[in-house]
Amino acid sequence: MIVKIAVGGVIAFLAVWAWKIHIYLKWQKRKERDEAPFHRWADEVHQRPGQKEKLRQAKEEDISVHFESEKKCFARMKAPDDQEDVWCGLGMCQCSTFKADHLPCKHIYKLALIRGMIE
Repeated sequence: MIVKIAVGGVIAFLAVWAWKIHIYLKWQKRKERDEAPFHRWADEVHQRPGQKEKLRQAKEEDISVHFESEKKCFARMKAPDDQEDVWCGLGMCQCSTFKADHLPCKHIYKLALIRGMIE
């Protein structure tokens, strides 16, 4: 009788931990998916002179950020030299700079800075 109770307790314990591990892995996968759009660009892209200038602008300019979804890092943004608000995520932006070269613009860099993905 005691053996059955002990075995049942061990099974319940392992089931709870398996469930916790499952939830943790699910959260990790979601986190990776949310950050993946920014990481699609290779590190050497960010070392180009034009990209360094965009990163400098993101750090120094007063870009207003209004998150639509902070979890998904999707926001409406406006820099001082923007004519109107642009919608931006970690992998895309409505601004003319991004549309021209499909590389991270100052808006995307600003989101990456807020999320701590770059320095």
